[in-house]
Amino acid sequence: MGRVRHGAWLVVALLACTVGGTAAGAQVRQGVMSLEDARIAYEVLGAGDPIFVVHGGPGLDHAYLRPGLDALGSHAEVVYWDQRGTGDSEAMLDSTTISWDAFLGDMDRLRQMLGYERVAVLGHSFGGLLALDYARRYPEHTRAVILLNSTEPGRRWADETRAALRNARTSADSVRMAELAVSEGFGARDPATMSAYYRTAFRASMRHPDRVAELELDLAPRTARNGPDVARLLGGSLGPVDWWSWLETLDAPLLVLHGRYDAIPEEMARTLAETVPHGRYVALEGGHFPWLGDAPGMVAAISTFLAGLDR
Repeated sequence: MGRVRHGAWLVVALLACTVGGTAAGAQVRQGVMSLEDARIAYEVLGAGDPIFVVHGGPGLDHAYLRPGLDALGSHAEVVYWDQRGTGDSEAMLDSTTISWDAFLGDMDRLRQMLGYERVAVLGHSFGGLLALDYARRYPEHTRAVILLNSTEPGRRWADETRAALRNARTSADSVRMAELAVSEGFGARDPATMSAYYRTAFRASMRHPDRVAELELDLAPRTARNGPDVARLLGGSLGPVDWWSWLETLDAPLLVLHGRYDAIPEEMARTLAETVPHGRYVALEGGHFPWLGDAPGMVAAISTFLAGLDR
């Protein structure tokens, strides 16, 4: 795997420390990529060809994906990072710093800094949009795309998704969310209050709602404080999404994984796989976070897909 020279646009501060084992038995390496307008914290575990794991939100950090996706470290070198302004990644909250182009640029600069010529990009939820657009903009550096319960890259199923969420959400959860949203802690972006709101909101997208407690949703202070602004600024930069037409020209191999109990319709995920020329679809027995309901199926599907790729 070829190494690339570091550009003059970054100064890298590597933290050569080991932070215990993971569910996959691997050790975690941590580091920080320092840019002119941001500091991007990342973690790497496992061995093999690289997978860049793009977390959702927008406005969350990567913590909720772990340890669920750590098992992929038995099959690949897994790279997590906190998107700018969240978790351990720092950035000013303005429209020039928090933008769609900046988020995509961070991904490619991290790829260069870590010395990868090509990467598989795995996007969960909203991170699926970043994964798809990275593959469109950087096809020469994209080995494959894996979408895990991705947000729709358009609006065809928007009404159906909203209706499914409404129907799945209990009246008790709706009342709880409304109470939290007007609370003093929510206004102050208190981490405990914001975490409680996310836990309640996510219950409606899960096969077994009580398993939301297994997600790492104790939000970092920066994530709780900055998350809503990151979401607002990123959404404003991205604008309306209607990508169905250009997806027909995406050349990267695509694996679409979808927990069938998610509020996002399974038909959307299946259509997405059928739209991309080299797409395939696998249904999982879970909800929006399928590693809680079907971790073996998820890992098997991803490892089989990766093993079949050209090197």
